[in-house]
Amino acid sequence: MVKLLYFITTITILALVNFISSSYFHLIFIDLALPVGVLGILATAPNNFLTDYFNSQPYMEVEPERHAKFGKAPIFASSAYTLYAVVFIFIYYRSYFF
Repeated sequence: MVKLLYFITTITILALVNFISSSYFHLIFIDLALPVGVLGILATAPNNFLTDYFNSQPYMEVEPERHAKFGKAPIFASSAYTLYAVVFIFIYYRSYFF
């Protein structure tokens, strides 16, 4: 149940970031869905440069506990958001593809 809550929370945060950024830049919601999804993957994936950038050096020893506590739900949610974004972008812009 907790993993489902993390999954839904991650999807909600990504959607809010997408909505706020599309409103700020006066773009269509679907236009920023893919970049927001990719940034979500980069921010939640373990052992990458972006995750290490957000974590300060003293907390690096606690990182295995953090991943054990949150699990892989945020990375799966970010991946699902990105996959759905690709599908919806293809559907929305199908006249350009065919």
